[in-house]
Amino acid sequence: MKRINTLLTAILLMCPLLVFGQSDSEVIKKSFKVTSDTKEMWFCICNIEGNVEVEAYDGNTIEMELKKTVRASRADDVKLGMDELSIDVSEGENYVKVMMTAPNMEDKTYPEELNCNWNWQRHSEKRYYRYSYDYKVRVPRKISVKISTVNNGDLLIKDVEGEVYANNVNGDVELTNIRENTKAHTVNGHIEVSYSAMPSEFGDFQTVNGDIEIIAPKNGGAVYSFDTQWGEVYSDFEFSKKLAPKVTSNKKNGGTRFKISGSNGYQVGNGGPSMEFETLNGNVRIKKGK
Repeated sequence: MKRINTLLTAILLMCPLLVFGQSDSEVIKKSFKVTSDTKEMWFCICNIEGNVEVEAYDGNTIEMELKKTVRASRADDVKLGMDELSIDVSEGENYVKVMMTAPNMEDKTYPEELNCNWNWQRHSEKRYYRYSYDYKVRVPRKISVKISTVNNGDLLIKDVEGEVYANNVNGDVELTNIRENTKAHTVNGHIEVSYSAMPSEFGDFQTVNGDIEIIAPKNGGAVYSFDTQWGEVYSDFEFSKKLAPKVTSNKKNGGTRFKISGSNGYQVGNGGPSMEFETLNGNVRIKKGK
């Protein structure tokens, strides 16, 4: 019986290899010249499967290297995936957007050019392959970036001096040496952010299953707000005071509705940008940097 169980275990471990035993990949390189090296210029990536790494440098072009990988059980399905999967690049006066496309999806049309949304064609022909898109990008230091991925990948963004919006679902978000307004969201993953200077207006951090860790300059004032269901909040900073909740009113249908927000707001120093944290199953840590 033990020998049979061992053989069965070995067969089960081999199943993924049997299912997706064929693969192929290609590297795509593209370069984009930016119209202005300021935070009003945006670079956007809308990804679904894979990692995205972005690093800022002293240059005036966006340099992108993309590795596309397709896996399937049959060589014909691998070839099909390599042929029909692609990326769509759109450029405007103040943005460059790279978006993945596939036969069973189409881009949703929105007024906001940098939204990452697709319409999934539920009744389209089934594809028998899996894929991943792994990006490595260099961007001019002062521009802003908006990067998203969904599955089997992490977001790594480093040295960007413009605004940083990073959105993941099943993976981590790591932002290093940034200094402007920030949005970092994921569902199943950790968020780690280190600031070389405090943002001018806000930082917004959300995860469901994971911790959030922020390293802020030791002399940086801010207003911190926390919302965590099952986690704890730790801070190297001493909060100078607890802020009173904000009450806003809105007249509607002949009556007045009141909304209370900011009930967990704490000030550091003389105040500053609004830094908001929200997690369900995870801790929040605010560390003091240099």
